[in-house]
Amino acid sequence: MKLVSVETPEKSVCKMTFSASPEELEAASNAVYERTRASYTIRGFKKGEADRAQIEADRGEHTFWYDAINDLMDQDVPALYEAALKEHGFAPVDDPSYDLVSVKKDEGFVATATVALQPELTLTKTTGFTSQCVTPEVTDKEIDTVLERRRNYAAELVPHKGPAVKGNVVHMDFEGLLDGVAFKGGTAKDQSVQLGSGRMIPGFEDGILGHKAGDEFEINVTFPQNYPNKELAGKPVVFKIKLHDVCVRQLPALNSDFAKKMGKETMEEYRAFVKQQLFDGRHGGALNHAKDMILGQLADAAEGEIPSIAVENAYQQQMQVIQQQLQMQRMSLNTYLSQIHETRESFTAKVRAAAEKNTRARMALLQIAQQENLLPTDEEIDKQLAERAEKTKKTVEEIKASTDVAALRRNEGIRKAADWVIDHSTIEEKVESK
Repeated sequence: MKLVSVETPEKSVCKMTFSASPEELEAASNAVYERTRASYTIRGFKKGEADRAQIEADRGEHTFWYDAINDLMDQDVPALYEAALKEHGFAPVDDPSYDLVSVKKDEGFVATATVALQPELTLTKTTGFTSQCVTPEVTDKEIDTVLERRRNYAAELVPHKGPAVKGNVVHMDFEGLLDGVAFKGGTAKDQSVQLGSGRMIPGFEDGILGHKAGDEFEINVTFPQNYPNKELAGKPVVFKIKLHDVCVRQLPALNSDFAKKMGKETMEEYRAFVKQQLFDGRHGGALNHAKDMILGQLADAAEGEIPSIAVENAYQQQMQVIQQQLQMQRMSLNTYLSQIHETRESFTAKVRAAAEKNTRARMALLQIAQQENLLPTDEEIDKQLAERAEKTKKTVEEIKASTDVAALRRNEGIRKAADWVIDHSTIEEKVESK
């Protein structure tokens, strides 16, 4: 393979083009064939006995191309890329984006690597930024809410001799029957259910109401039409129930005994502890926001062109994070946009603007890290790699081989520079009353 060209379509973007001759592609394909021939079973031949021509006649003439191209893209292209970086003195600030441009039997293949380079920014200001850390005060009502929640967590189950009512917790065995036959997933032993919770299918919990510990009885219910199991959806079934016990949830009193269980001597001490917990949580979020504001001001003070590919990568990563968060909430992006009254165009424009600002801040911080000698030394990098090795039970050599040391050094420098900028700025603390 060879490096064909090195271009800078933008001031801080490098695009390299690589090519492999037809002979090199053929050699790579043959290497794949030799490596994998033993795994092929072709009609008329024992496993591993068919030659390349016979395998390609059966599976297609490009059978070995795909792995061959991957081999060249994974090995030869990165090696040429790294050599070109050193030759031209380029300083990348991100991983390269590799693309396969074309593949032809008689022409070989062409690939490109595009990477963002460190821009030269004019930093009009690097220190003396100001922001506010506004922390909302904690109210008595909020403390009461937390105490009530923790009180509920600490509730004890006490046996109840009377008939079951809503709110009771019951323990039971049950067996579900469809047309007199037990169905999969319909049987359980010593199952705990709080009546009225809506955990079970409609009618199940209501069927237990009025029964006492030791009762054995049947419940007739119908599965909902939209039940995930289509074999049960809309079907009437019978549940045989054996009720082991009926319990009431007994809430502890909010007194010194409760406080001692929580590690404090009095309720006054415990209330003060809860208040501090709530405040610390809020203050941490407010402080992070104040720090972000300072770094945003740094971005505004950094003049110059930044690589568009770095902004695009940051934008795509942020959109991916948003999509993952919505998936965890089982919500589509369109549903979310309707809730916040945003169009897709306005929302993505805001995400892209944030990506541009974050990228500009990172590039400014990298430049500061270099100016202020904040990049980690080789010794510091080695220490981090050794710590990773110890945690993962691997050798330092294994960790080093799988780590992009340049990226590690760059990211650690950016982190140190962020701390340096914030330390040389002012954050005004303020408690906001409600």
